[in-house]
Amino acid sequence: MKKPTVKKPNVSNDPEETKKWVNRTLERIHRKMIELFGVDFTYFSDIKIIKQSDILKQLTQRIQNDLKEKGVLYSEIQWKQICESLSKNQVTGFFENLAFYNPKDDVLYMNEKMIINYPEKIIPVCTHELSEKLLSTYLPSPLKTPIRALVEAYIEAKKTNNTRKLYELLNTHTDIIFKSVFKEGFCEAIALQTLRHIDSEMKVASLEKELQIGHSKCIDLLFDLDNAKKNVESVEKRQRTQPVNEKKLIEEILKISQTIKGLSYYLGYPLAKAVVERYGIKGAKLALKKCPPLKAQYFANPQAYLTELEKLKTFEEQRR
Repeated sequence: MKKPTVKKPNVSNDPEETKKWVNRTLERIHRKMIELFGVDFTYFSDIKIIKQSDILKQLTQRIQNDLKEKGVLYSEIQWKQICESLSKNQVTGFFENLAFYNPKDDVLYMNEKMIINYPEKIIPVCTHELSEKLLSTYLPSPLKTPIRALVEAYIEAKKTNNTRKLYELLNTHTDIIFKSVFKEGFCEAIALQTLRHIDSEMKVASLEKELQIGHSKCIDLLFDLDNAKKNVESVEKRQRTQPVNEKKLIEEILKISQTIKGLSYYLGYPLAKAVVERYGIKGAKLALKKCPPLKAQYFANPQAYLTELEKLKTFEEQRR
């Protein structure tokens, strides 16, 4: 029996027609995901195509709303500083290929610039977001995002004037980045496995090759993050005798983490794929919750991480 295929989109000038095409295609992919992984999860409540200029507003508003729910309120001046810092440190072209799923309103947002300029990326990118939704059924409490963690670290340090607290939060932030990279790779592994069953092997092999090449070119960034964390620890030890440029320290880690965020698909995929192939989707979920990879060497050498997982008796027992 011939496999159903994802046809190359014929993007029109009518956003509504494009939206209908995307919706039909993703609904078919959604059904295939449920069949493949045995996870009954809901489809998006809506799909919205938005301008690139609105994307950063959407993302920062999500951070602000999440913090408000926890009773954390910041002044307009503080939020202006945060938004300016985030804008300056974004990866060039990152938003051009962006779609994102907001669990609060259950909506998939797509950048119209991607639809116009890179129609071939629509389905792989949006299938990744479906994978995020599937993963949310395993992780009902979503991981804190690296950006939100750093915003909290920055504001907390300013509010309390507690330098030691800043170092603690920055160290936590780097761990969150490693977890986020693994989660993004995990979603990409789910997405490509799904696409492999509905599209040609050749097309999926091309996507996978792109991920592998990107990984080899960018893996040093995770080692840079390892080193940045060591620098934080080193500065903490010297803080009593030497003045500390807290702003420079935060900006350095923000720049690295934002770059990594834009490349997380590449960086996380080989390791996530290895874990999924060895332990399945439930095993990968358990690894993310119980024993996340928090060192660059694991992403450079997946076998090293698999070896660590094999040593954990509790991991083997809970996986069964």
